[in-house]
Amino acid sequence: MAFMIKNTNWPRTAGVTGGGQAVLNQRIHVQRPAAVLPQSTTEVLFFVRGGKVKIYNMVGTATVVLTATDPGLSINSTALDAAQAVVGTTLVIATTVSLASLEVDGMAQIEGDGTAIVKYTAGGILAFNGAMATTTGGWLAPQGEIYATTTGSNTTGQMKWDLWYQPLEEGAYVVAANAGTAII
Repeated sequence: MAFMIKNTNWPRTAGVTGGGQAVLNQRIHVQRPAAVLPQSTTEVLFFVRGGKVKIYNMVGTATVVLTATDPGLSINSTALDAAQAVVGTTLVIATTVSLASLEVDGMAQIEGDGTAIVKYTAGGILAFNGAMATTTGGWLAPQGEIYATTTGSNTTGQMKWDLWYQPLEEGAYVVAANAGTAII
């Protein structure tokens, strides 16, 4: 686990002079090691435990080239109560995009706004949404699961996942799920 700390200058409140007050923003990094994508099914990528968190960015990176027949992928979130029972309605974090022919170090950025996953080549991410650079962007995740659903089978390609978050409640944290972990 690693931390990214950004010093942001926020405007002062009315009637106060000066250049702004410094606010320290914490980003905790969690990485899920490379694994083959789920085969025409759903698999947990990350568990949110102990309360709500703000996810600032989530990126999948191909570590083994995905073939031309590799599946489409979507990302969803489900809330769980303290007893690990599903509560509420599943939220679509990012809709399906085809990962066919994604090259090694190609990326899938999860913006968290319910639109399609953004697929990039190994050359980099264009027009990065700023979620890592500012306090805007990202999405709120309740205690529960963040999971991937595929539309087909993938026999060769592998992806690792990186997620940056900030706890919103005392005791809230995110952990990577083991490969093959089924949703509750």
